[in-house]
Amino acid sequence: MTSETAQSRHPQVAHVIAAPHVGDAHRTLIDRCRDAVETNPALHYVSHFGSGVFDFSVDVLHFAEHLDRLRGPVETAREQHLRACRRLVVRVEEFDASLKALNSGELMRTVVETASGALHCGRLRSGEYLVGATLRAADTAAMDDGMNDLVTTIRTREFRLGDEHPGGDPAAEPPEIKSPSQPHVETGPALGRAREAALLDLWAGAVNAGDLHYAALYRDWSPAYAGDVFGDPALGVWFTDITVAARRALYRDIAERLRTDLARLRHALRTVLDDTVRRLVLDVQAGALYVHWLGPAPGDFVLGVTLLQDKVATAERRLTALTDAVRSVLP
Repeated sequence: MTSETAQSRHPQVAHVIAAPHVGDAHRTLIDRCRDAVETNPALHYVSHFGSGVFDFSVDVLHFAEHLDRLRGPVETAREQHLRACRRLVVRVEEFDASLKALNSGELMRTVVETASGALHCGRLRSGEYLVGATLRAADTAAMDDGMNDLVTTIRTREFRLGDEHPGGDPAAEPPEIKSPSQPHVETGPALGRAREAALLDLWAGAVNAGDLHYAALYRDWSPAYAGDVFGDPALGVWFTDITVAARRALYRDIAERLRTDLARLRHALRTVLDDTVRRLVLDVQAGALYVHWLGPAPGDFVLGVTLLQDKVATAERRLTALTDAVRSVLP
């Protein structure tokens, strides 16, 4: 690989590494990524991959404020990020294949968050990805927003493709729930009458036809409680080519595979994120699937789903509140 360090435009400039095959065709993409990391304090690293091949990376890991978070010298940290990002692209393509049966489109945004930082893999077009990273978990939202903007800008201005609205509409307000919903409920091993009643109240106040359509609680990898509003007439258009029962079964399958998928994901990202994963977002073209962990135990989590792309952000905010409330109910 060859490397270059930009020398203009900003007081502190990003470092660029480009593979030998990269030429003028990539110049605009590199410039856009460089502008993104130099102007967004939450975005510390971006790499580009096409057909599984590394093309270039842009980072500010050498900035003084980041040095104490690196594992060793800056050059080592760059190699660690490159390996992790390359492996993440492979995992993303595997997730994409596992989600095909949902008929919700391609996986276009994946977010993995831990206590030490986060990674975002954004699909530019088929087989082409940008992977962004932050070294601070507190900056995950700002990094995620910056990556969504960067991916959308490149898609619409450079490739002349449509805006797929990764992350949904961040300015959208959550739909008002005027009265508690009556979700279809499935329970696992006995939780106790009082605890089941408390969970029913939580699900009735969170799962709704406007944004968060499905939520399932898992304890030690086993389904404990699930509720959805897939039978609501407002969602009928999403069930013309897949039955409600089939969609529920597919989400159970995804949760069951998560035990293996999570282990492989953590292994793939171990060079930059060695903490327990506490949040995973799989944002497809029509909606998103979220996994929020209740604590350090990998088998204890809440899985949520929205079918509406413009409600991806509001649905996750509602799932976050639901997950927090579940923690207060469980032993």
